[in-house]
Amino acid sequence: MRRGDRQSGITIWGLMVVSAVGIFFLLLFFKLLPPYINNAKVKTDLANMASQPGAATMTRQDIENALYRRFEIDDVSYVHLKTDMHVTRPNPDGPLVVQIAYQVRVPMAYNITALLDFNDTAQLGAK
Repeated sequence: MRRGDRQSGITIWGLMVVSAVGIFFLLLFFKLLPPYINNAKVKTDLANMASQPGAATMTRQDIENALYRRFEIDDVSYVHLKTDMHVTRPNPDGPLVVQIAYQVRVPMAYNITALLDFNDTAQLGAK
């Protein structure tokens, strides 16, 4: 038989520790969410550009202009197409491969910074 005079539950110190851990992960989530949303826009714009008609015959300048317009509309930041975009053709008869690789530094607190690496690739004119 159990007596009713014994209390059970979390103490105030336990509640403070659990709350601090929860707040830490919530702040971490909200700090890192914008770069990941930005990367999702980059992936979408890159895939949409790759699927447009005539993408296989585009020059580097045409690709850069098309992506720049799409990035302006979608308000993409962190990406500098002049330095972060690489256009290659691995096979002479193969499709063009567009790669956008960039880093985002997110200041967390004091001198702690999160470094996020993103690398997105699309093939233009792939069958």
